[in-house]
Amino acid sequence: MDEERLIALLIALHDGLPRQGPGDSASTRRALALCAALPDAPEILDIGCGTGAQTLTLAAATTGRITALDRSLDFLRSLRRTVIEGGWTSRVRLCQGDMRALPFREASFDLIWSEGAVYIMGFDAGLTQWRSWVKPGGYLAVSELSWFRSDRPAKLRAFLDVEYPALRSVAANLAAASEGGWQVVGHFPLPWSAWQAYYDPLRERLPVFRTAHAGDADAQTVADLTESEMALMARYAEDCGYAFYVLRRRD
Repeated sequence: MDEERLIALLIALHDGLPRQGPGDSASTRRALALCAALPDAPEILDIGCGTGAQTLTLAAATTGRITALDRSLDFLRSLRRTVIEGGWTSRVRLCQGDMRALPFREASFDLIWSEGAVYIMGFDAGLTQWRSWVKPGGYLAVSELSWFRSDRPAKLRAFLDVEYPALRSVAANLAAASEGGWQVVGHFPLPWSAWQAYYDPLRERLPVFRTAHAGDADAQTVADLTESEMALMARYAEDCGYAFYVLRRRD
């Protein structure tokens, strides 16, 4: 299937779920705490915000303004309802846009945030292109699927070589960040509870998705791949997983 068809099916599978990738509030707050030199009311851009679980954690943990950007109107509509219900409209603004072509003035943000989304354009491309939108001395915090061990299980490697051929080790990502003009402030692996926060609702959604798309071979393939991924990541959680990288712009 082509990329647009795949993206449409993934949006349909994830729409309305609390998360579109691994993460939890504790990990978001832990990464935010590493951004120690933020101003009192920072300007924050959340790229690939999805339905905004981390967006609202950032809003609750700071006194700044958060711009939540995603390409999916369905995700943004869901987040808008939550923002209105929670009384966050004065501090959270929504923006439909492409992470590859941000519609903002350069050096507009004290912190750019992206949980589980930079893979869409690639880790190196994200760090290179987004740097221009971070103020001098500002921060970039991203979570990215990473190898934790050099001895990689063959079954997991075979799956990820197809699904994510650009996957690298934590050390390689840290080196790339440093070479790209970033100071590495800190990094840490996401705990398995962050995967459960994503996978548990997704596991309940899959039968509904399969039924709603009965007879659609592409949709069934997406469901099959999702189930394969969940089984492999649970089995090999010590070998591979998401890591948070907190970086500061070096000028």
